[in-house]
Amino acid sequence: MIQRVVSQFAAILALALLMALTGCGNVGPVQPLLKTLPKGADSITLEQKGNALLLSWKIPTHNQDGTALTNLAGFAIYKSDYDLAKGCPECRPPKNLYRKIDLAYFRSNNRQSNRIHLWDNAVEEEMGYRYKIIPYTTEGLDGASKLVHRPCFTPPDSPANLVGTGLDRQARISWDAASETRQGVQLIGYNLYRRSGDTYFTATPLNDAPLTSLNYEDSTVKNDVVYSYSLRSVITIGEQQLESTFSTEVKVEPKRP
Repeated sequence: MIQRVVSQFAAILALALLMALTGCGNVGPVQPLLKTLPKGADSITLEQKGNALLLSWKIPTHNQDGTALTNLAGFAIYKSDYDLAKGCPECRPPKNLYRKIDLAYFRSNNRQSNRIHLWDNAVEEEMGYRYKIIPYTTEGLDGASKLVHRPCFTPPDSPANLVGTGLDRQARISWDAASETRQGVQLIGYNLYRRSGDTYFTATPLNDAPLTSLNYEDSTVKNDVVYSYSLRSVITIGEQQLESTFSTEVKVEPKRP
């Protein structure tokens, strides 16, 4: 009799447990536990400009669990090189610390920017380079890491005979075509850069896409301000795009007639 009662109780308990589970709706796959640690760097680019590589990324604003990131202290960047003949699938993970970026110092000099640009001049032609970017918090905890790599080739020749003319709220720039005769290399245009005063040339050109003509009219200037312009040739080698070193600068001062 007792055994029969125990069996009935066990059956009722199992039925109740089954109803509790199914009563909560469809049961999906188990989700991983997200962390209150920084997301990885976003919108990463790695470009070759002349004899240097430019690594750039967007500063993350959220943690991996979706909460606001309020304690980001900086980034650690690791670097390694690899043989182009073997390719990066065989290259070793970057273990050598290349640079640490203090976010407070960066923001003190770049108040309006949410993107970091890091130049690497310690590169060689016909080699490949791989970088790992790790955000870290004020408590010294690492966020999600991100990897990026690319080859470094011999850059093209720079454009020559850059000429600038100042007009009313406009600067007109012209130049001679660059020459590129290497097999498998295609010259696709030019990127134009501008600066004023004691500032450096920006990492981003004035034009959205490589210029295919040999002239450019800049209508975003002000009169009586001296601007400096410089050009880079743009080529493609396979799927990779790269730029030459800067051409000779030309100074232009727009003026009212």
